[in-house]
Amino acid sequence: MLGSLSHPSPADVPPQAVNELSASGVPALGLVLVVIGGFLLGRSGRGSNPSRREERRGGVVFLVLGCLIGAAGLVNLWLD
Repeated sequence: MLGSLSHPSPADVPPQAVNELSASGVPALGLVLVVIGGFLLGRSGRGSNPSRREERRGGVVFLVLGCLIGAAGLVNLWLD
């Protein structure tokens, strides 16, 4: 099966984001993840919540990822 030379097949093209995130948006993304993690940790502190353990784990994961992404974004902005 012959393909068009002007339009490569999707298997030949590496995946790319539709709208690339700007360098100034990376720290904001980290901040949003930290806020989500804080919200989940706050919900896990209530005694009447039956999914406390899962929300605590999710909150910690979001906090750690948010801090790492935010720090990497700030370093990227500082180096530019």
